[in-house]
Amino acid sequence: MSLNPQIQLLDNMITSKNIFHHELIGLNLKVFNSSNNFLIGISGKIIDERKKTITIETEDNGIKIIPKNVSIFHLFLPNGELVEIDGKILVNRPEDRIKKKYKKL
Repeated sequence: MSLNPQIQLLDNMITSKNIFHHELIGLNLKVFNSSNNFLIGISGKIIDERKKTITIETEDNGIKIIPKNVSIFHLFLPNGELVEIDGKILVNRPEDRIKKKYKKL
């Protein structure tokens, strides 16, 4: 027996509660705070994620590589939610982060 396609879609939807188990590429991001003042306010679409960096394409088609460990990010989810994430907890290979178990807060 297969699930209703609408239920499957909801299960796969990225939310603030399951964001760590999803791919971040394609989401819009803004650097909310950083120990590097030049990074604050940079925004764009995530086009790549590595262990220690996130690469975004800015609105003027520029490419910026942002270190995770010195930044606090605002991520804009497709459902309209805004999620604030400390980049220090993202420092990991994306494929490992997606598989990792997290304690609920």
